[in-house]
Amino acid sequence: MTVEIFARLTVYSTQLGVALLLSYMLWQFSRIYRQSYIQSWLLAFTAFSLYQACIIWRQGGLSNAFLNAGLNIVVVAASYSFAVFLLLGMLQTRPALDKISRYFTPRKLIVSAILAGAFSVLPFYIFDGLANWQDYFQADLRIFIMGVFLLIAALGLWQQLEKSLGQRLSVMSMLGWGALYIYFSLWLMFTPDRVMSIERVLIFKSIELFLLCSMGLALLIWLQEHERNNNKQLTKKTLYLDTHDQLTGALNREALLLQLDMQLQIQQDKPVYLLMLGLDKFKTVNESVGIKQGDKILRLLVERFSRSIIKPVLIARTGGDIFALVITDVANDKQLQFTLEHITQLVEKNFVLDSGVLQLSCSIGFSCYPGHAATADTLLQKANIAFHQAKRIQNPWLAYQPGMEDETTRLISWENDIFAAMEQSQLVLYFQPQLCLHQNKLDGFEVLIRWQHPTKGLLMPGDFLPYVEQLGLSRQLDVWILQQAIKTLQRWQQQNVFIPLAVNMSPLHFQQEGLKAKIQQFLLQYNVSPQMLELEITENTAMHDMEIGSNLVIELQQMGIRVSIDDFGTGYSSLAYLRQMPIDKIKIDRSFIAEMAKNDSDMMIVKTMIQLAHGLGKRILAEGVEAEVQLDLLRSMGCDAVQGYYYARPLAEVDALAFSAALASEVKKA
Repeated sequence: MTVEIFARLTVYSTQLGVALLLSYMLWQFSRIYRQSYIQSWLLAFTAFSLYQACIIWRQGGLSNAFLNAGLNIVVVAASYSFAVFLLLGMLQTRPALDKISRYFTPRKLIVSAILAGAFSVLPFYIFDGLANWQDYFQADLRIFIMGVFLLIAALGLWQQLEKSLGQRLSVMSMLGWGALYIYFSLWLMFTPDRVMSIERVLIFKSIELFLLCSMGLALLIWLQEHERNNNKQLTKKTLYLDTHDQLTGALNREALLLQLDMQLQIQQDKPVYLLMLGLDKFKTVNESVGIKQGDKILRLLVERFSRSIIKPVLIARTGGDIFALVITDVANDKQLQFTLEHITQLVEKNFVLDSGVLQLSCSIGFSCYPGHAATADTLLQKANIAFHQAKRIQNPWLAYQPGMEDETTRLISWENDIFAAMEQSQLVLYFQPQLCLHQNKLDGFEVLIRWQHPTKGLLMPGDFLPYVEQLGLSRQLDVWILQQAIKTLQRWQQQNVFIPLAVNMSPLHFQQEGLKAKIQQFLLQYNVSPQMLELEITENTAMHDMEIGSNLVIELQQMGIRVSIDDFGTGYSSLAYLRQMPIDKIKIDRSFIAEMAKNDSDMMIVKTMIQLAHGLGKRILAEGVEAEVQLDLLRSMGCDAVQGYYYARPLAEVDALAFSAALASEVKKA
């Protein structure tokens, strides 16, 4: 082995060893940190190691042309891959440029490098006339392109250089490496005999080795700095999330209390108002527009609060749709009134969503320091009590007043009693007959509810249903009544009694998902025909969302369940809506029947309703019939069915069956 070959192999082997060592270190780091930029640098130095290995292999000479061509392709492809992946990793460390790097996946880049290698090598083995250009394309041009590429990359990164030792060393190494490659390639291009002395080769390779070591060291420093910065940002974000709501950026409950205590100390005896604000029916909004759009509303709402002229000192999100605002610059009742009106307007201002425009409302409860409380915790507690009271009585806003705690305690007691009533069957179904005027027979019963309270006796719906609505238990009660009504139908079927039952549905429950499935479950469980069940909804419920309402009514009818509109005339339906809504029956509200015999206007309204229903192909029933004169007028107007005290009050189950049997006997005699 000559001294020249030995010197070359020594330098090449050293470069290969350094490249492999850097590759191994980056591989270990990639296993720990699992970052894309580390993987890119790992691929870069792996490609450089492969390039150096092929150079060493080629020093021994290859007699096989096919193998020589393949080796040359690998050399070219590895050279380009090294430069490309080096730059890609640097781009991936910068969030602003990381999006660009996502378009260039490692697989695409490797394939591109292999194709570039193939186009640079194969034509010279296929066409003999190109042999004189082989060194130019496979060595000179390749090294020149790599140099230009490294220089451009270094200059591009220099413009966005951060105060980082690793980045500076990397850019300087790339500048030196690029300049070295360009100088070397130009020297080869313009040297006639292309003969380079061993001294020049060793100088070139020694500089390249130095730059390789510098680049490797720079990247390792850059990696450590980048991970340290990431850890700092993660720590900062963790500290932020400890005090802020992740979705909206508002303070969380703990941070609110801490900062509010500090604010109270600053204000001393000056008034500080704590407003608890909750969105009305936001759960329904989430179900209709989707959770993502609901989250967008919450973020927009916090932005509106922070930019408002009121300028709350603190903004916090204490629950799903509940916010707390701390106001300090309110000096009198007039300013307080303006503040409350302005905040309400901020909520009621239209929200433009992907699904359309949405308008919301809110309830506000507030307390004041120092009048209501001296600490942040107590101030928040009393504002929360006022908020729930405002929600219950449906006031837009309400100030805390002494004694509100008793109302909250009483409501909690009602909640426990209501759950116990459903579990222990204290709730009892009553049945009010609905009679067909044309055939004088029983059409069915409307299911009503009573509460046989263990200490308060028999409670009417008006005594406890308002509490059910305030506590948000309407859906649970609807499900309970549905199940009990269908169980009643099963018992009656076993006694050969087939009388349909009509069940009222609360507005909140009717258009929520799961109602149809729950009804199907009960009908199958108790083996009851759907034709025996009728659902009654108010016209406001039916018209709330025509598309959803109509689709649900159609689905129920396809199951065999009838749907009727209850309390017709008290809502906001129109003729167009009634024509579109595929209901079976319309029930005239009792308020029109009560004065019908004495009031010509009411009588004309009832007559028009009956004609309207028949014109739309619907059956019509009059509620609240209590006198014979009312019955005669309704019969003369062509009303289909009636319901009221004139025939029977709501009856217990035993009495309802007896009423049915007696009426059937009278019909047979007639």
